[in-house]
Amino acid sequence: GGINGRRLSYSVEDDEAAPELNAVGGRVLAQRDQALSILQFSVAAVGSAKSLESTGVPVVDGQITDPSLSPRSNVFGYSRPTVEEPASSGWGEFLANPGAQRAVTVSLELSSATRSMARAAEKSVRAAGLKVADNLQVPSGPFDADQFADQVRDSGADSLIAFVPAPNFYQIVAAVQDADLGLKAILGNPTSYDRSQLARVGDSAAGAYAFLDYTPFELSTPAHRRFLAAMAAYAPQAAALPDGTALIGWISADLLLRGIAAGGVCPTRAGALAGLRHQTHSDADGLLPAPINLSKGVSDIAPCYDYVQVTPDGKKFVLVPGKPRCGRILRAG
Repeated sequence: GGINGRRLSYSVEDDEAAPELNAVGGRVLAQRDQALSILQFSVAAVGSAKSLESTGVPVVDGQITDPSLSPRSNVFGYSRPTVEEPASSGWGEFLANPGAQRAVTVSLELSSATRSMARAAEKSVRAAGLKVADNLQVPSGPFDADQFADQVRDSGADSLIAFVPAPNFYQIVAAVQDADLGLKAILGNPTSYDRSQLARVGDSAAGAYAFLDYTPFELSTPAHRRFLAAMAAYAPQAAALPDGTALIGWISADLLLRGIAAGGVCPTRAGALAGLRHQTHSDADGLLPAPINLSKGVSDIAPCYDYVQVTPDGKKFVLVPGKPRCGRILRAG
């Protein structure tokens, strides 16, 4: 429909998760295509970060995975990055609620982004009065489930928090469940909220949790219904089983468009930057657990999450009762 009478168009660049290609893609969009702003979903965003900031290109990043990005003056997002320092106590408090005392963190081998997230989780766990039993890593592909379960058992952990993609997470869940380790809580990140994965593992996934920085589909708000209707109309190939990744894209695009609209009738990069900073009480029409204030950047967003749990039959998620949980920001150091 456009903004202020002007039509919107877009170009796409794929960096293949490589910083050097991200630098090329950013340069193509900013210089060749003269993009007004960039919507980014990449673990390699550091490649173009310095160049885009120096040229004043507004960037809305769907999920900031590099700690060096959030302080940049041109980078925005709807959620406080999980790698942000200082960390939040929220995840540790969630694990402590069912009585956990020793947690193991899990990240991907050769992945600095997931390792940074796991380090933030370690601090969160300690802040909640729990001990970190071990820091484990798994490969990006299939792994020896028995060996992994033995590592968890040997650590003495009674809970687990993992920052890995959904297929890896549910391999982990099945491994520790089949080994009957009796963990009090198994917590995954937002990518774990993937209903297509449940069909692959069945009731081996029963009881696993995921934290979400957006309102889960199970609440079926009017905003969810608008999203689903738009998916059916414009992305029917993905509408059959919409997942959190698609919703993250929707919320991020919504934030960017609101920033452009607030920037004035004559669109400029400076205007879009100012418009994004003017988003001081935005909740994406109810799709966020709590309103965000971007006037001071993404690092100032409160770390609020909803939590979901896999049902005993392993077929669906249910919302964990209660208001969104907002942990306290820990002291730096």
